[in-house]
Amino acid sequence: YIGSCPSKFLIMSSNVNTVEETISPTNPISIKKSENTIDLLEEKDAGCKPDKKHFKCLPCDNTRSGGFSPDHGIMLCQNRFTSKRHIEDTMVHEMIHLYDHCRFKVDWNSCYHHACSEVRAAALSGDCKWTREIKRGFFNFTKQHQACVKRRAILSVQKNASCSAPGVAERVVTEVFESCFNDTRPFDEIY
Repeated sequence: YIGSCPSKFLIMSSNVNTVEETISPTNPISIKKSENTIDLLEEKDAGCKPDKKHFKCLPCDNTRSGGFSPDHGIMLCQNRFTSKRHIEDTMVHEMIHLYDHCRFKVDWNSCYHHACSEVRAAALSGDCKWTREIKRGFFNFTKQHQACVKRRAILSVQKNASCSAPGVAERVVTEVFESCFNDTRPFDEIY
């Protein structure tokens, strides 16, 4: 399911066997093995079904592992992945944006639309797992998942030129948080 991935994508970490097995062009990515990516691929109500044309592999700066653009699809950062799980979580995160874009006709210039999709993607993708948060230096025993989702959504929304004025991202994420956090479509629950 990966399109336009250069061969150097195969050598991303010291654990080459895992990476090779996960993203080799001859063995299509973990997308077929991950329950959450399978659910998103098979989602019929989204309005568009992800396939290889939606995925691009590109080198990125150290601030991201992936991205979504309605014009270009899902970008996976070939130089940023540290494990198979990291790839899968990033794919799910970006596929949530694709799902939202197709199903809800997201206006990415709307801070509210963007904030809601970021809250959903952070909550549903595994991006805010406790183990990942510990590696980032954030840990708490109460409401850690919610705090992470809010923090990650704010960081993403702040990068939107339409939402970059001081305080805007924080305000809109706070306003949409409860309803968007509780919207787990197309999944039954947060995993």
